Amino acid sequence: MDEHSLELSAQVTKGRYANLSSPGTELHQIFMMGYEECTPDYRIERNEFPFWTLEYVASGAGVYLEGQHRRPIRHGAVFTYGPKIGHCFWNESDRPFKKYFIASSSDAFPVAWREAGLLPGKMLQVGNGVPFVSIFDQMLDEGVCADTQSPQIVTNLEQVLLAQIIRHRGTARGDKSGSRKVYDLSMDILQKDYRRLNSLTDLAKCSGYSGEYLCRIFKKYHGESPYQVLLHRKMSAAWLLLRDGRLQVSAVARELGYQDPLHFSRTFRKIMGCAPSSVHQRMENGV
Repeated sequence: MDEHSLELSAQVTKGRYANLSSPGTELHQIFMMGYEECTPDYRIERNEFPFWTLEYVASGAGVYLEGQHRRPIRHGAVFTYGPKIGHCFWNESDRPFKKYFIASSSDAFPVAWREAGLLPGKMLQVGNGVPFVSIFDQMLDEGVCADTQSPQIVTNLEQVLLAQIIRHRGTARGDKSGSRKVYDLSMDILQKDYRRLNSLTDLAKCSGYSGEYLCRIFKKYHGESPYQVLLHRKMSAAWLLLRDGRLQVSAVARELGYQDPLHFSRTFRKIMGCAPSSVHQRMENGV
């Protein structure tokens, strides 16, 4: 079925992959997608890769090398690599990656990726992981249950993914204003400590800035309130925990700081569009 194949890393504890046959390399088309949970010693170092690949880190932390420059990888990192592009990245042993990737059949770096702000061998940071996790899961589901319509559906989903990257990518770190520094500080706290943060008040106490001020700068740089970003971060993490099927809903709720499982379930359904109890079964059935 597949005209292309990939040598997948052995440094994964769990993976889910989908292949679509490709009519050729003259046109850009996504031909492979995957989800991987990485080992504590996960490290990739290559001089190049045969296919243009986009990766999205849904969870974990590590380092990405851009030339000699070390950039921290955290939740929401997006980076690309491919032919004649050396790349090196790894995760921290106590925070291994959970990540998605898509691979293109294009000979040249995909124009649509460049238009979304992506560059070969570069990394950018996006906020609000919920839409990205959802879109990647839909692409994987479509690839697993492939039929004649699947390539077009995956292409359409890729367009949505790139639109979300444009919407949520961070303002350039070249902005050295005081408000930008406060936003970066607050976002770092939120992404690192989201499990123990339960309100805007909690974030305000940890950052040292008022909730009113945080709301203003998050609206400026992110387009959403800090509380909404916090909820999205928690529910994105909840989805990743629930899809494994190893934890009960109540245990996931406690893991994310919810003492009331019903409150957690209502919040999850509102943001993710389904009951938390249905996530594992949906993934098993490819729904």
